[in-house]
Amino acid sequence: MRALVLTSLFVGLVSATPSLAEDKVETGTIKSYECGDNCYLTIITDKGEELTALCVADECVPWNEQASMPEDMIGKKIEVTVGTGKQFDGEGNEMGEFSSFTKIVFTPG
Repeated sequence: MRALVLTSLFVGLVSATPSLAEDKVETGTIKSYECGDNCYLTIITDKGEELTALCVADECVPWNEQASMPEDMIGKKIEVTVGTGKQFDGEGNEMGEFSSFTKIVFTPG
């Protein structure tokens, strides 16, 4: 009987755990890049929507280190993977989760 209760409790906890959202891929062009406490990239998707997210992809590392992106990157066609990352304030304290570009691929166009 005790095993049945524990099993039921475990199954209930597992089914109550929210599933993680899968990353999605978007294509578009680079609109802007800005840094404050965090660095953000804004793109205009091929659907015409503006999408801003933390710039955490490997491709962002040199930009983040300099807190700027070369001007000739504006208007470049890209494919981004959008996931979730952590935002931090200027003192390094975690502020919560925010949409993040976790991968960037530059595409012809």
